[in-house]
Amino acid sequence: MGMDSQRTGQIGVNVVERIVLQEWGGRWQSIDSINDDGVDGLVFLESRGIPTGQIVFVQVKCTKKTPKGNGDIAVPIERQKLLMNIDRWRRVVGAAILVHVNSSTLEATWVNLRNKNAIGNTQVFVPATSLFNKLAKKTIAQLCGTIHRDFLMRKVKVSSLDFPYLNDKRHIQSAAHDFYRDLGLSKMHLGKSGAVVNFTKEGWKHITRQSRARSVQLQSFQLLGTIRKILESACDSDVKEIRPKKDSIVEQVYLIAAVSFTFRQTAVVKLVLWKRTDPIIGVNYSFHTIYEPRRRRDIIGVL
Repeated sequence: MGMDSQRTGQIGVNVVERIVLQEWGGRWQSIDSINDDGVDGLVFLESRGIPTGQIVFVQVKCTKKTPKGNGDIAVPIERQKLLMNIDRWRRVVGAAILVHVNSSTLEATWVNLRNKNAIGNTQVFVPATSLFNKLAKKTIAQLCGTIHRDFLMRKVKVSSLDFPYLNDKRHIQSAAHDFYRDLGLSKMHLGKSGAVVNFTKEGWKHITRQSRARSVQLQSFQLLGTIRKILESACDSDVKEIRPKKDSIVEQVYLIAAVSFTFRQTAVVKLVLWKRTDPIIGVNYSFHTIYEPRRRRDIIGVL
């Protein structure tokens, strides 16, 4: 690399670093060119000065390229190097983006490198309207997925013994209904000895209502066996409030856990409860629904 190219490249990195430090309130870590594997630097995202665990892998290109007729900036990358980089960008756990810095105006734009439409034969196409600035932080953070939060999630282990109704020869809805009724008869509590959790007809009607997709109903049936251990292993701090409109009383809460099964892949499971306060018995809960909140996301939690 010649001195002019090296100087131009450093200008691009400096622009990106300034935006990350000043506008994002994050941290930037440059990677030496000798170790450059399609990544010039890492962004460690922070929220109010606290690291979130999200990492953005950044390739920086600083050129005089201007937008084509379709509004894209075609950033040239040699074919063989591009093919190697594509594989590397797919492997990183976090977001992978390319930031193009115009060497004349120092305007920075960016593109998601996992977007197949952004990759050409010898170019990466960067939309000229996709500015790399303070407003881009939220969108890019979402590309990191949810895996940074999943690592911190409460862990629950279940076995096939927790799902006796799945071995029933009857239709799963009939077998699941009897299992649901038995949960209510067993007088379940939060944390074994905490507040009572009721399993009412309203809860069953909610997860089986006709307006709910059949596939989603079946998912709830299959997850009923996780309820006992999610509840019994919980403590008060695990109960999260679902915030209603301003100045309204909190009526719903939820428990969330990463559940490990012996017969299927681990899943994030969310159990939603109605919260009631009785003048005599105090706070108690009623089942509302159970589902997998990651069901529309990919392996690292990106939509």
